[in-house]
Amino acid sequence: MEGGHKVVKWLMFIFNLLFWVSGIGLIIAGAVAQTAYKPYLSFLDSTYVSAPVLLIVVGAVVTIIAFFGCCGSSKESYGLLMTFAVLLGIIFVVELAGGVVGYLERGRVESYLERNMRDKFASFNDTTDMALWNNMQKNLKCCGMFTYEEWLVNHTAVVPAGCCKVPACDRNETALLTCSPQTQVETCPIYTQGCAPILRQRMENNIATIGGVGIGIAFIQLIGIAMSCFLAMRIRKGYTYA
Repeated sequence: MEGGHKVVKWLMFIFNLLFWVSGIGLIIAGAVAQTAYKPYLSFLDSTYVSAPVLLIVVGAVVTIIAFFGCCGSSKESYGLLMTFAVLLGIIFVVELAGGVVGYLERGRVESYLERNMRDKFASFNDTTDMALWNNMQKNLKCCGMFTYEEWLVNHTAVVPAGCCKVPACDRNETALLTCSPQTQVETCPIYTQGCAPILRQRMENNIATIGGVGIGIAFIQLIGIAMSCFLAMRIRKGYTYA
């Protein structure tokens, strides 16, 4: 056996082990993202909402594909190695297509977020929307869409309980506080920054992170495709790697 081929074989095995670990990481990242953004799902675009689920699915697929690669390299199986290469190629194409679509649709994120927030803002008296706004405002430490004054203008000169910095100000979770621009600092301190810019920034940061991770994984996949094809061709030509 040629020494260089043995090195490639073990590099392939190590690569697949790391690839399997990355799949587990994607599953964990998707689960964490799904939990972290659960309070804001009603304000987000359906495409963005499905992103954490997609991470979980891709992570599961990656772990399965890595199994084929590990078995193919350790057993010197031409069929398993080629199956691994083909599956990696399919995943790579899907990721590339998803990245292109995400780039082209990135401008819709801000417009959809603002439109959906305005709808929820207008129907604030609904118990469900009231709870959504209060939870978001408490979690993000914000008040209103762009400023707390929007509540004072549109909802009888009061702000929701979720805007209050001090729990003692709350009458209850869904109550409106009798705060005004003149008294909010002295008697009832509230958050003054709007929620839309904060949530949009978090979404953009998350999208950038997912994009960076996707590019990194895609690069690793290309290496995996090249290595698996090389080993498969050598095995087909009659080399052994015991």
